[in-house]
Amino acid sequence: MILLVVSDIFGSTKPLNDFAAQLLSFYSEIIVIDPYGGQNIQFSNEEEAYKHFQINCGIKQLTKQLAEEVEKSKDTVDIIGFSVGGTAAWEISGIETSKSIRSIVCFYSSRIREKTSIAPRFSTTVVFPAFEKSFDLEPIVQAVERNTSVEVIRTNYLHGFMNKKSENYSEEGYEHFLSWFTNKVA
Repeated sequence: MILLVVSDIFGSTKPLNDFAAQLLSFYSEIIVIDPYGGQNIQFSNEEEAYKHFQINCGIKQLTKQLAEEVEKSKDTVDIIGFSVGGTAAWEISGIETSKSIRSIVCFYSSRIREKTSIAPRFSTTVVFPAFEKSFDLEPIVQAVERNTSVEVIRTNYLHGFMNKKSENYSEEGYEHFLSWFTNKVA
């Protein structure tokens, strides 16, 4: 079984790769998909990372990268995506890209708000933050949880809590959801 880890706007970072390495015992292979082709870019803050993402990649391109990786897989696939990576995972959850997908986990994927009409075809868990600064989260949660193949988890953590590079990183949240995910796949 393969795990595809789809990064957020920070791309492939040491903390993200360390996270993936902690899951190696559950998968035959782990592939990190990021918007910058594996380059470890040192952003000074989230605003800089977001601007770089918008200029150099965008959601469409990241979704395309993920779909191509799923399509070429010969093995069963789990996908875990963070922020824009979770949005890319959400987008392919609703299309018949590959019968090889077993499950998808989307962490604080705020752009799902633009795509609530997607009906995931695979077991999908969406982990929402406590709130989002720029929009009301409640209508999005309600729309997403109407899907029978979707599990919704509300947290007390903020957007970015799984990313050690984020100002909203929470060690408690990170450890909790790392444990949750390992129990889910064990």
